[in-house]
Amino acid sequence: MSDIYAGSSYVPYQPAPFILGGLVAFDSGTLSSGQNLERGTVIGRVSASGELVESQQDATNGSQNPVGVLNHDADASGGAMNVVFAKGGDLDKTQVKFHTSWSATEQLAAFDGTPISLVTPE
Repeated sequence: MSDIYAGSSYVPYQPAPFILGGLVAFDSGTLSSGQNLERGTVIGRVSASGELVESQQDATNGSQNPVGVLNHDADASGGAMNVVFAKGGDLDKTQVKFHTSWSATEQLAAFDGTPISLVTPE
């Protein structure tokens, strides 16, 4: 396991266990205030604000289109916060967390047209 040194602080690198490989890509954004989400949660972007929220299949604000999977636990219950999410790669579908509004069939198609593939680990 490698380590990352940023400025004067030391942060050990801990890879997200749900990322299995492929063309892995990450991005960052602002998680909307009032949410407390776990690593592996499927997130979408609200069109009007650009903020990230848990993706709900029946939403109409843009967040019904997943943009990625949260790379770490994030508690924004006290205010909006910056987060990192996986936007590409082969992800362990048993560890990706969809909102209950997503049916099993809809989950299979959620990342169609994106560089994310949901796979079963061997």
